[in-house]
Amino acid sequence: MNIYEKYPDLTDGTVIIRKMSDSDADALAQFTSNAEVYRTLPTFLYELKYEDKHKVIALADEELFDTGEGILMGIYLTEDPGHLVGIAEIYNYEKNKAKASIGYRLDSPVWGRGIATRAVALLKEYLIGDAGLRTITAHVLKDNAGSKKTLLKNGFVCKYPDLLEDWGFGELMLTDKFSFKRDWMEGGADKLSDTEVEQFVMAYEAEQDRIRAILPEGYTSLRPVLRINSEIRNESVLYLEFNTPVEADGRRGWLNIANWKSTNDGISYERSGGTVRITAPFLTLTYTGTGVTGGCPAEKDNQGCYYLGGDIEFRPAEVIDQPREFCDCEFRWSFHEGDAGGKSQGRTIPAYCEPAAKKYEKTALSAENAAAIPCRQVLGAYIVRFVRVTG
Repeated sequence: MNIYEKYPDLTDGTVIIRKMSDSDADALAQFTSNAEVYRTLPTFLYELKYEDKHKVIALADEELFDTGEGILMGIYLTEDPGHLVGIAEIYNYEKNKAKASIGYRLDSPVWGRGIATRAVALLKEYLIGDAGLRTITAHVLKDNAGSKKTLLKNGFVCKYPDLLEDWGFGELMLTDKFSFKRDWMEGGADKLSDTEVEQFVMAYEAEQDRIRAILPEGYTSLRPVLRINSEIRNESVLYLEFNTPVEADGRRGWLNIANWKSTNDGISYERSGGTVRITAPFLTLTYTGTGVTGGCPAEKDNQGCYYLGGDIEFRPAEVIDQPREFCDCEFRWSFHEGDAGGKSQGRTIPAYCEPAAKKYEKTALSAENAAAIPCRQVLGAYIVRFVRVTG
């Protein structure tokens, strides 16, 4: 089925989604003038294109539906089916990939009644059930908590948090991208699974000029910091990352120096009371929880992580809303004799950007070269435990 064969006409007995008619123009004009509604929406939405809302409705066919750009529809309630209370849209339709995106907005007088949840359910059932799509996506501005709840209630998952997107506000906006897949309902290969994660994070200070000497072209060192992330996943798989904070392409985050997995890199761990010791052929790490919880200031400046390879990949930062437990930490790299090592001082210490003072010979970005830079002091460490949804 091609969704551009005809407009959907959907209802669940309470909410109606259908093609708008010219009689909706006055309600549409009132709706689009509600600044509270459009505060968290893109400025370039089609219903805002023309001041004359009769024109919006008249040209929606010619400029959207007929060209395959999108489907703009009205949302109504069965209690008053002639009164438009919102907009539903389908866009980014790719028939060959069986995917599309959805959007929705409601006039503020009908907020809090579950209408948005019902509208998204209708769109989902139509696209997955009738149109045979496999994937539906939705983009939500970071501070639009209500819209996020609507998607979560309908089984969507925030697969790509903290994307930077142009919403027409003159600057890139932090956006969360949600996804729903047909296979999750059918129990297929892409069904979501939960991974229990125990994540250990520690950072230490090192001479920034030496860090600059190992960075590839195009990457600017932000702070004299090297960070080790360790994860125990479902009490079996261990994963390690070695990163440093950078700026590149206008984004501030972490540059991945190296990463390892227990399945092929000989990483193991053991517990003794409140202490966890992680051991690899090239590294030992010991964490002991203190029972004190709090946030991590460095994460406020983290848009994601760069991974280098055949192609550069930027993965948006993962949103973790669980409390972090501060811990005492000790580490030692052991690629070569004299590699960095250190012990925490029972407190979290900030690190600030240092002006360039000494020029070192450029060397390759590698764990061995980074681990050879001496540790000045351990800046802090924490443990956070959470469930990661994968699929």
